[in-house]
Amino acid sequence: MGKTILILGGGTAGTAAANVLADVLPPGFQLAVVDRSPDHLFLASLPLLIVGRRRRQHITRRLSALESRGLQFIHGEVEGLDLDSRTVLTRHGPLPFHALIIALGMERTPLLAGQREWAFNPFDLGEAEQLHARLSRFQGGRIVLFVSSLPFTGAVAPYEIMLLLHSFFLQRGLRSQVELCLLTPEQRLFSFAPPRVSAQAAELLSSSGIILKTATSVRRVTKGGSLVLADGKELAADLIIGLPHHHLPAALESSCLAGPEGWLKADPHTLETSCEDVYALGDVAGLTTSAGDWLPKVGFFAHYQAEVVARNLALKLSGQKPRFKFQGGAAGAAMLTGLRRGSFVSISAYSRPPAATLSKPNPFAFLLKTIFEKYWLSSWF
Repeated sequence: MGKTILILGGGTAGTAAANVLADVLPPGFQLAVVDRSPDHLFLASLPLLIVGRRRRQHITRRLSALESRGLQFIHGEVEGLDLDSRTVLTRHGPLPFHALIIALGMERTPLLAGQREWAFNPFDLGEAEQLHARLSRFQGGRIVLFVSSLPFTGAVAPYEIMLLLHSFFLQRGLRSQVELCLLTPEQRLFSFAPPRVSAQAAELLSSSGIILKTATSVRRVTKGGSLVLADGKELAADLIIGLPHHHLPAALESSCLAGPEGWLKADPHTLETSCEDVYALGDVAGLTTSAGDWLPKVGFFAHYQAEVVARNLALKLSGQKPRFKFQGGAAGAAMLTGLRRGSFVSISAYSRPPAATLSKPNPFAFLLKTIFEKYWLSSWF
């Protein structure tokens, strides 16, 4: 039996790390992925599922398919870490490791009173399907999407959903009968980016007739279909979509790796933690931009971080010096702005000051995002 490299989580970061390590891991080591779900969900495509452009089978894959790469998939819940004995605790027993990659993502919990009962969670696959069914019957009224807390998965998710809903109802000839409203506690959209990018994003929404209320927090959701705001005012709605509270998985909350802000501490370039050969990447990592804002918890950053960790770990286990660094930058990502259009997004989060660009909506950005989805789900599984 070789020494085991454990990857906790089969999301974006965990899947990418597993595939890269399967190619570059030196002989004498075993590789295993642990996840409580049997399926990988391509989270970035949930907005398309909500408006009927995707179905469950289009955006999910069995994690057991990773075993064709020569690794092991362990279907089980992670309950804790024993870093002193270099063991991961699970419901099926302890799992010893030589090196550990923590990529469990974030827990998404509807914490506001009434949110679980009266608002759809767009990050839950089952609720996203229910939301699509409800939208297909919706003939008119006010739809409100609110962000319950910061940070949240996918920096563009709420904006994409609202812009896609605009196109969805436009295509059905009902747009004039539907009022779309977005509430967010963000002081401005893309708060990690220069103000001009925030203004561009706000203009995309306003030009589509979407009402945007920034610096707005929701206190609770009522059975009657109203949102009670932090200032005590109420906003009535006919359909409510609520981004849940995002937080560290319970198995990691008591870990010595957790920082005071509630995320795992890791080197911003290598993703190493304070424990040797233990890495934290993707949404669980508490990384910040050069301006002190949270690094957006988005898939393309998780992908790049996984590449860095996997290649550096393989070099180290081969007796070589790690040389790869995560630079906090990405280009070529896309935000959907309609059923056939999108905007290219680039971010350089570690530059001083942070830089970002947002292109005008165009069909090529939409095409790129759909091509990447197909690449991801066909190449990694």
